[in-house]
Amino acid sequence: KRVTFTGGEITLEKKLFQYLDYARTHGGFDHIRLQTNGRLLANRDYAKRLVDGGVDEFFVSLHGPDPETQDTISQREGSFDEAWQGLQNLKDLGVVIMTNTVLTTLNVDTLTQIVERVHPLEPARMEFWNYLPMEDYADERQLLVPMHRLGPAMRSALGRAKELGIRCAVKYVPRCLLGEHGDCIDNTQPDVVIVEEFYDVYPKFACLWEAKCEHAEACLGLTHPYISKFGWEEERLVPTPRTTPWREPQQGLALGSDDPHGDELAPSHHPEWLALVEGVATPPARLEALLLDRRRATFRFAVDGGRVDLVLTRRSDERPALLRTQSFNISYRSLEMENESVRAQLIALIERAARSVRARDQGEMLLDERKGLVGPEAKRRPRRAKA
Repeated sequence: KRVTFTGGEITLEKKLFQYLDYARTHGGFDHIRLQTNGRLLANRDYAKRLVDGGVDEFFVSLHGPDPETQDTISQREGSFDEAWQGLQNLKDLGVVIMTNTVLTTLNVDTLTQIVERVHPLEPARMEFWNYLPMEDYADERQLLVPMHRLGPAMRSALGRAKELGIRCAVKYVPRCLLGEHGDCIDNTQPDVVIVEEFYDVYPKFACLWEAKCEHAEACLGLTHPYISKFGWEEERLVPTPRTTPWREPQQGLALGSDDPHGDELAPSHHPEWLALVEGVATPPARLEALLLDRRRATFRFAVDGGRVDLVLTRRSDERPALLRTQSFNISYRSLEMENESVRAQLIALIERAARSVRARDQGEMLLDERKGLVGPEAKRRPRRAKA
């Protein structure tokens, strides 16, 4: 439904407006978003040019409520004033505004103040992302916030945001530390196209109570660097007793709602993909949704009393599949039915859909299961030495 251009700092990309034009005219997206530090948006003409170019959502980094805090974090004097002016310009231009605050020891005591500062902008959402060490695993820079400080600060900020009517999302913080605001946890991420090496240094997560907690499928717990420095926090983290069996998230954390207003993930409407199963679901059967990302296409079929997902992934002869086509491995999952009669209907539906995809796949469809970009084109070009 949307594409987000990010960086580095995306507003420094010389071809940005070419990318925006391509996304607007060829992408089939409902929304185009920029993730930015907001500094260049202080120039209202530039901000308006972005909006005129199709950007209707802005995700702006705001790591402090004042110049002293943000400029210290960004190590750029004037960065707060520029970002704040940019946010004011965006408000005047009537686009969707979201803010993102990375939680570190440098700003943890100002989180409620950040909420107060942002409120007049009428943001669609404020996000708070706990700091993830990507290089400094030993935390020599002392940026990791101990949970005895982070928990109360987050609860205070989220409580104030709720009073002001601001929706919030929190990532990489144990859910149990948020108290009554635990429903703000959202560790999902949209499909990311990034250099493959990024995932080699991405921190891993763990929680001592994972097997006992009701929210273990969605709560990541603590990063390994945090555990190495501060321990497991086994007395501070309190699991919610499970009332349901563990169920592996079908999409992992890669496919969640990225809607700023918190709407549920909407089905995709891509004619080329829907055409693969056209005519398969004749009444009383129905195609309820197409969920599409870069890695898989999931067709959700239903009949009265049951449902099933038909899943397409990139073709691989090394892995088992219900059926293979020129482009895909076909499998199914989430077979739910009230009785054997419904089961028979769903099995027949799966077979028809799989045969339909095989007959219509001409080898021109693409799914890519790699985490990110690979090969020489994915390498960051080294900076040229100054003459």
